[in-house]
Amino acid sequence: MSATIRKLSLSFPQKLIREPILHNISTRFGIMFNISKANVTDEHGYLELSLEGGTESLDQAIEYLKGLGVTVELS
Repeated sequence: MSATIRKLSLSFPQKLIREPILHNISTRFGIMFNISKANVTDEHGYLELSLEGGTESLDQAIEYLKGLGVTVELS
């Protein structure tokens, strides 16, 4: 099975700033991530990153993020 790479922009609310959301999707769905840009304050968070993994795992991880309240945009 070959890996797929997706470039994403994530915006997340204040309640998730201190949560290990990238660690969680990495361990839950077997995905690797590479952060290319980040802007995190006490009020909001914004990340540009690449996720690498199987297509189904990436889809599940994106749905998981959306379920947490993260705004996900494909770059």
